[in-house]
Amino acid sequence: MADAKITACLLGVVVAFLSCAEATNYIVGGSEGWKIPSSAGAYSDWASQHTFEVGDILVFDFDSSDNDVGDVTKEDYDACNTDSPFTVLSTSPANYSLDTAGDYYFLCTTAGHCSQGQKLAITVAEPPSGPTSSPPGSPPPPSPTTGAITSPPSVGSSLGVARLVVLMSILMDLLCQLFS
Repeated sequence: MADAKITACLLGVVVAFLSCAEATNYIVGGSEGWKIPSSAGAYSDWASQHTFEVGDILVFDFDSSDNDVGDVTKEDYDACNTDSPFTVLSTSPANYSLDTAGDYYFLCTTAGHCSQGQKLAITVAEPPSGPTSSPPGSPPPPSPTTGAITSPPSVGSSLGVARLVVLMSILMDLLCQLFS
């Protein structure tokens, strides 16, 4: 009977570790970085290879003297309108935290760059066991941060770690009770 309880507790620990996924940093464009791409669909192709979740971070690596990144509405993205971005990040590498589920739109605000394909549209999903998403149709709030690629953890990943610590404490208490 004690072996079954220990096995159940250990299984609980494994499930807890698997359910607390860490945030991922994505270097936009991969090794090419954020610049006018060689083909107009390069950033769409890059994005289609990834699954973005709340808590992940986009890292825009670019030549700061000639590029930047702005987060915009879908309408501005589609029209390559660079007049009214929510924010413009002009220091590379620029980190952008994906704090809410939904669609995000980015473009370079340097004249002519967007029309040459330097723009990115992504969809961000909730993590498998995350909180409920924002109401449909509400735009995600801009949440840029700049600095090194190793950025501080987001609130979402901090909550995951806190959840893991609480769960581990409960499981350790159960194990101690079994052996006392």
